[in-house]
Amino acid sequence: MSEWTRREFLRYSIGSGISVGAIGLFTYDLRASDYTKGKKPNVLLIMTDTQRLDDMGAYGNPVIRTPHLDSLANSGTMFRNCHTQYPACMPARATIFTGRYPMAHGVWANGVQLPEKEITLAHLFAANGYRTGGAGKFHFQPHFPYRKNELPSMETHPEPYYGFQEFYLGEDGRSGEHHLWIKKNHPEYYDKPDDQIPIELHNSYWTASHTIDFIRRCNSKGEPFFAFCSFVDPHQSYNPPPPYSMIYKPQEMPDPVRRDGELEKSRFKSTAENGNMMNYTKRLKENRAQHYGEMTFIDDSVGRVLKTLDELKIRDNTLIVFVADHGDMLGDHWLWWKGPWHYAGCTNVPLFFNWTGMVKSGKIVKGMVQQTDVLPTICELTSLPIPPGVQGKSLKDVLTQDTDETPYDYVYIESVSSGAYAPDYLDGSGRRRQTEPGHTVDTVTIRSRKWRFTVFTGADDGELYDLEKDPDEFNNVFHDPDFASIRSELMTILLDRLSRTRDPLPAKTRPY
Repeated sequence: MSEWTRREFLRYSIGSGISVGAIGLFTYDLRASDYTKGKKPNVLLIMTDTQRLDDMGAYGNPVIRTPHLDSLANSGTMFRNCHTQYPACMPARATIFTGRYPMAHGVWANGVQLPEKEITLAHLFAANGYRTGGAGKFHFQPHFPYRKNELPSMETHPEPYYGFQEFYLGEDGRSGEHHLWIKKNHPEYYDKPDDQIPIELHNSYWTASHTIDFIRRCNSKGEPFFAFCSFVDPHQSYNPPPPYSMIYKPQEMPDPVRRDGELEKSRFKSTAENGNMMNYTKRLKENRAQHYGEMTFIDDSVGRVLKTLDELKIRDNTLIVFVADHGDMLGDHWLWWKGPWHYAGCTNVPLFFNWTGMVKSGKIVKGMVQQTDVLPTICELTSLPIPPGVQGKSLKDVLTQDTDETPYDYVYIESVSSGAYAPDYLDGSGRRRQTEPGHTVDTVTIRSRKWRFTVFTGADDGELYDLEKDPDEFNNVFHDPDFASIRSELMTILLDRLSRTRDPLPAKTRPY
């Protein structure tokens, strides 16, 4: 099936309410799931932006207060070794929603729009009789410079937005519909930073409110729903509104994972020592305290959504999935935010599934999994077809059976820095200088529970850490001759994984 035919078919089926398998263009079994006994389950996908694994009590943080998320994780199945395929917002989110690697779906860096031909989770649910709705941060399209781009809304976008029949965009920098809503209804707070606005105007509260309204309307009409509740925090600048800005004391914050002098041999020395990053490092514990405050605000917002499911008595028939797009260094190794540094703080993200009676409760999985796996897992749990071109693996067996065997020994991670910047969004001359030569190195990584192996392409350099002996990734043995053999072995595995990130579409139409 051509890309055009696939796209047009989805557009037709979404508008008509015909299921993807009904016309016969796809050969998938769309019979009702054995779990749901003929009643379609609801799906709630919750996502955060820049949340590292240990930003929750359930993942071992002794300070942070996230009781609602902890309860969801502890009563479901938690994955401890889920890694983003790209530690930046747009590529990671496109990967989650398509089940495809960045080199396949085309979002190879922030600033690259998700192609409209891509089939997303929302497309699949809409084509199978679900009402699809989302609120908060989508980031399927670039929105920099903030507040100056006109992002689509339901009033200006005539068709479903990447499969979403309802969507309310509240992007970084208070961009999109959220900031326009503040400007129109609460102009006195329009230019105020987040820590100077009432909690009811904040993106986290706004996102949860739209999600609650969508769920209530779907339930009142008897419509199964796919709801996307996507928080823009705990993204920097780490400035939650009161009272969340005052919950944590800086002196209570855990120390970062770093050592004096480690930057002297680090590829990221100049980055860590630039003025902006140094300003964050000087206020490390204050920034961490505010970051934690943002997480507690998110937790309370999630609690409001969960309360709605309980009040409507639909919690047991709702699959809840929680994932972050990527992590945040938070001062570890003297670095901040996301970037082409593939330390665990930046790539290891929370992922858990909760579905009463359907997904294992209290299960912790230590095997390696990827964000590519979110789409096929949700599809298989809810008996939706997995479209051609999906590269992730379903985790259904791990979630519903006693096995702990995950599809991978190694996960794959990349950061692509090469290429020229787009010339159309900063200066008026129509041109912008190309990427500095020092930043044209791409970063590709494989990671297992034993090894983290990273290559900086074209630089004859990389990183190799024995994670069993060096879990905090301090002792880089990439150039150590004693590790030449394991380096060669890992290079072979990396090349194999890298080759498999290519787009498998178009599929063969005949054997040859």
